[in-house]
Amino acid sequence: MNNEYDAWRTCINYMILETQTGEDAMQMTHRYTRLRCGDEEDEIRTEGRKGTEADPDTTFSNLSISTMDNEKKKTVCSRLVLGGIVVGLVCVGIGIGIGYAARGSSQEQTHVNGDGPAKEAQTQDAIEVLLNSLDSTNIKENLRRYTSRPRMSGTAGGDEIVDIIAKEWRDSGLDMVRITPYDVLMSYPNRTNPNTVQLTAKDGTVMFEAATFEAPLDAEGNNSEVVPPFNAFAVAGVAEGDLVYVNYGRIEDFVFLGDNKSLSVEGKIVIARYGKIFRGDKVKIAQQFNATGIIMYTDPADFNMGNSTYPNSWWLPGSGVQRGTTGPDGDMLTMFYPAKDYTYRIPKSESWISDSTIPAQPIGYGDAQQFLSAMKGEEVPVSWRGKLPIKYRFGPGFTNTSLSARLTVNNFEEVKTVRNVIGYIRGEVEPDRYVMLGNHHDSWVFGAIDPLSGSAALTEIIRVFGNLLTQGLRPRRTLVFGSWGAEEHGLIGSTEWVEEHMKVLYERTVAYLNVDYACDYPYTLVAGSSPLLQDSLYQSAKKVPNPEKNSPYKTLYDAWNVRLPNSDKTEPSVYYSLGSGSDMATFYQRAGVPSVDMWFTYDENRWDILSYPTYHSAYETFEMFSRFIDPNFNYTLAMAQMWSVMAWDLSNVELLPFDATRYATAIQNFVASLKKDFGVVWHQQNVNIDALDSAVRNLTTSTNTFKNKINSLADRSPLSIRMLNDKMIQFERAFIDPEGLPDRRIYKHVMFAPSLYDSYSDNSFPGVVDTMHDIQLNNRTDKWGLLKQQVSVATYTIQSAANTLEDIGL
Repeated sequence: MNNEYDAWRTCINYMILETQTGEDAMQMTHRYTRLRCGDEEDEIRTEGRKGTEADPDTTFSNLSISTMDNEKKKTVCSRLVLGGIVVGLVCVGIGIGIGYAARGSSQEQTHVNGDGPAKEAQTQDAIEVLLNSLDSTNIKENLRRYTSRPRMSGTAGGDEIVDIIAKEWRDSGLDMVRITPYDVLMSYPNRTNPNTVQLTAKDGTVMFEAATFEAPLDAEGNNSEVVPPFNAFAVAGVAEGDLVYVNYGRIEDFVFLGDNKSLSVEGKIVIARYGKIFRGDKVKIAQQFNATGIIMYTDPADFNMGNSTYPNSWWLPGSGVQRGTTGPDGDMLTMFYPAKDYTYRIPKSESWISDSTIPAQPIGYGDAQQFLSAMKGEEVPVSWRGKLPIKYRFGPGFTNTSLSARLTVNNFEEVKTVRNVIGYIRGEVEPDRYVMLGNHHDSWVFGAIDPLSGSAALTEIIRVFGNLLTQGLRPRRTLVFGSWGAEEHGLIGSTEWVEEHMKVLYERTVAYLNVDYACDYPYTLVAGSSPLLQDSLYQSAKKVPNPEKNSPYKTLYDAWNVRLPNSDKTEPSVYYSLGSGSDMATFYQRAGVPSVDMWFTYDENRWDILSYPTYHSAYETFEMFSRFIDPNFNYTLAMAQMWSVMAWDLSNVELLPFDATRYATAIQNFVASLKKDFGVVWHQQNVNIDALDSAVRNLTTSTNTFKNKINSLADRSPLSIRMLNDKMIQFERAFIDPEGLPDRRIYKHVMFAPSLYDSYSDNSFPGVVDTMHDIQLNNRTDKWGLLKQQVSVATYTIQSAANTLEDIGL
């Protein structure tokens, strides 16, 4: 009796879905009977119950009949098939009647399918609940719990935090929580044979050795699980010889040494200060100029502007060392494909790491002073000087000619399982459209700022979203929450997940909202964004209270606009160069998903530093955060509010607030800048600038026409709204080139992609700019043909983007 009742009940549910989705009720009923008879393995997941793939007792399916014997299955299936036909006919008849009734009433309604004033009021109510329910005390306790031990992926602490987060998300009442594992190549330091940086005498006597661990400066730091400083994926090896100071280790720094000082680094170890570009690019450039090894350190000029250091302030002490990866994005053995058990893996000898040949190791500025102060050679120019109490000299070598530098790296690579936690709230009207929120849970050590301030905020957001579900407030579109693993080793968890789900994400994802960390100092919001999401950022910030309670500026937007305005002083500054410094990279650069990355930070006009001081060091503890970063957790709370409001708005608004004219304006400005910088030489080389200009004009016309159409929209039927939203979602994808950038196929965004010489920052038109960089700085005149090709690719892409907004577009 229960089986027949289930069939009737499911049919009625399908009939309701038919009015929303247009799927034929008979097809649904037939599919249902097949599933009940065991012909399909897919589960029907009902709302309101939690579960994971690894926990079958708590999954959404209540339809399995696998425990029935075969005869009973045949009986039930026969009755279901016959009953299903009858039920299907009834459903079709009732559905037709409902359809005619809906058609008759549609002329009296402006909005259908849950939209209209009632839905708008419900959305506003939800935002009020979000703002009032998010609790700074909960966020503080989340952070205390998450930072109780080091959390590097592939370690016991890293595994534990995955289980903690997954349990807490399930307990919050999400529709579903999954743990997604990937087996990837990781890199670790050798604890029993640690990396060393030494000054040695000719007979091999060690005259000085940099510390292999940071001295603990608070109770939390005295932990045996603390990972010694290292650069992940720096190859094992020994380099010995003279030392050369190369400033920030950028390509222009090496060119300056050769062109202006006739100084070659070939066969020598170089020492560079951290900052300006990605550390992995420093290693790559040093290897390109034939150095034998590279030492990197944090100079106080870039990370310490105070007289007092931690534990008495937030400034980095001389013993602090910045860890970090030097490797590429994603698993290097399964590039372009997810690192699943079925995936082919190339041999390590054929991977990225086989091309990396020189050892690299970070040290603190206290130890760096011992090496730099002993160097000989000409004094460096002012722009190359840090703030150590020494004379900075180029080298090579030391004033005591019997000394030499020795760098020993004993890192090793190992395949490890890294895990993401993925949570879902199913959309009520458009479950196949996704708004995503993401943050990573792994850290080099305790990670109180990066990333766990963001993780603590995200778990609190999920708690409140779970409460909304119990109040009957469900978003129009599906919300997906990602807690990524192994981000610090090279965006590995998020990259593998995007690769696994690329086809679906490319077609269906509305936006990805990334918070790598919530707050590194309580001053102003900073946001990088696709131009499409800029207005959504502003609208959300206007709804969030200013975290400074006694300020005359009432909203977050007001404070942001005052403290970080754009060049015209008309609205807050937003940068478009998202780079690949966090997990939005693969979503944006490869899947073409409009993305945002945001956090609260310090006043850069007050402190000209390159990042918050204790970045990636062992001193980034809960005590440091709660004493010096955000003692009342007001700013971390404000990030939770901003993040959740933006997500709720994007998941509920009927017509997406994407303004393609901002994209067109950005491209106009970028093309004008290219012509200003390279126009003369391009004309001499017969580069086709006219076609590029024409494509830009066409894009401007197309985006303006599309915006006017939206502003005067009369047809607000579900089909019309869906068509317009899909065009806006796909507009970003028009800038994705499946062929990728020259020599960097992993990056596919023609407009914004990481610079070839700095993966942290983007170039606009990266294929064009990087090729010109190669022609001018490296005298690669053989690349003019490639430059012309890249200009033509940009021209084609811009014109294609214009076509996507047309009614037909062909």
